[in-house]
Amino acid sequence: MKVTLINPPSPFLLDERVFPYLGILSVATSWKHRGMDVEIMDLNGIKNWKKEIKSIESKLVGISSTSAQFKYAYEINRILKRRGKTTFIGGPHATAIYSLRDKGITDINTQRLEEFDMIIAGDGENASLTGKKWTKTELIDINKLPIPDRRMINIKSYKYQIDGRDATIIMTQRGCPFRCEFCCGRDIEMYSIPRQRDPKDVVKEMDYLHDEFGFSAFMWFDDEININSHRLTELAKLLKDRDYKHRGFVRSDLLVKHPKVIDHLVEAGFVELCSGIESGSDRILRIINKGTTNQINIQAARMIQEHGMKYKAFTILGHPSETYEDVMMTKRFIQEIKPDSFDVTILTPYPGSRIYDCAEPSNKFRVYRFEYKGLYFNMPDFSRHEVFYKGQGAHPCFSRTEELNSTDLLNLREELLKCI
Repeated sequence: MKVTLINPPSPFLLDERVFPYLGILSVATSWKHRGMDVEIMDLNGIKNWKKEIKSIESKLVGISSTSAQFKYAYEINRILKRRGKTTFIGGPHATAIYSLRDKGITDINTQRLEEFDMIIAGDGENASLTGKKWTKTELIDINKLPIPDRRMINIKSYKYQIDGRDATIIMTQRGCPFRCEFCCGRDIEMYSIPRQRDPKDVVKEMDYLHDEFGFSAFMWFDDEININSHRLTELAKLLKDRDYKHRGFVRSDLLVKHPKVIDHLVEAGFVELCSGIESGSDRILRIINKGTTNQINIQAARMIQEHGMKYKAFTILGHPSETYEDVMMTKRFIQEIKPDSFDVTILTPYPGSRIYDCAEPSNKFRVYRFEYKGLYFNMPDFSRHEVFYKGQGAHPCFSRTEELNSTDLLNLREELLKCI
């Protein structure tokens, strides 16, 4: 039986045609290698997507969705069901909601997911479509997976550049072992157990992307490329003699702990490193369990700058119990470091994060029904609300702290964006 896998639209993004979704590509490629007849319908950037899905001939249709995309995945499911299709859903949203359900936590989004015929949590590459309502897959060895077949989508319609070169994304590993409380998947093995690809296979994929599609620059979409410094060094040495450019995310504390790695990254062709600073306040960094300090973040930023690479800092406002003074510490960090670029987002609790999963009912503030360590927010129905932390139009704010209300957080964000 032919299977169609859908990547839902993401109209909240500034540009839907920047980074392709590798998860659905990996699943489709693996299923093809298993002998299944599978195709991808990529709806990113497609304005008349409702017309597109009405053209689907497959009886069996799957959707991969993040929480931010679920509003559209839900609507697609309703259209497909009216047309007599059998539907299933997988991806980050389904996996996070499965985790909530597994913990015995009641959530409106569990009911919305059950409108699909099947829900698949975890790695989708080895999933079996048995007809069971809820299925959790076993953790897979990612070194046994084939290279995702970019020919299954219009890869050249995605536009991104690094250092003036056409670039695309690559993932060299899955999972992050650290316990940041705002980050999704800390209690989900698929996202919390590091699984790293053989360096030779990573280079083989880059060569394929270069030879087949002309890409000579790569955005590493790993959570943190330097989780394993020894492996990263080995990978960097393999890339030394290739004329590729790279950009990736690093953990500040690991960069400071293993300073020689940065020399190898420069030799490999890295031109920009990004780091999740989150806050300039050590108090906040302890509360969110970041595992670093402001001084370590400063030291790592200086190391990157001194090696001639661009440096981007990612910061967040609206942490649990955050105060005006905490925010000013973040502002001082930005002013001191003067990164080449930086983001200031407002914390949006998503299912799968400790902030969302462990929140308690609260009536302290009339507008907000839940609280976690001094952060007050609501748990949205993702089938109705487009909840994202960064995108088009006015920046959203769905929470407040004891001292800072949602308007304060929005105003402070604008202040920080103008501070250098």
